[in-house]
Amino acid sequence: MPATDFVDDLGIQPRGFIDGNYVIELEINPRHLNVGGIVHGGVICSLLDTALARSFFYALPGKQLSAATLEMKVNFLGSAKEGILKASGRVVNRTKRTAYVEGLVENGQGRVLARGSATMMLFEESRVR
Repeated sequence: MPATDFVDDLGIQPRGFIDGNYVIELEINPRHLNVGGIVHGGVICSLLDTALARSFFYALPGKQLSAATLEMKVNFLGSAKEGILKASGRVVNRTKRTAYVEGLVENGQGRVLARGSATMMLFEESRVR
């Protein structure tokens, strides 16, 4: 089986920094739904994790770096069955090697479906294509 990229497999589309937040989007399709017909919580977590990590390492000057999630908390506030989901993340506090980041996932109408926070660790070597 050829090597694949999880973010690409999910269908996540990066939008970059908008008003200080790193933004990504995902068009919901049937593979993102759980047995109840709503977007699976793991998809929501993956969106948040991606937006939060990128808000940290893409904001740093110099070469493209990578971050790992040390811990993450997610509060689910709503659900979606179709449309576009938008996740955004921003750095709240940063040290040389770690950052505390916060973000959210919204539906196409701007309704917040989840809020999350995480602690990230920076890696010197590039791990992002």
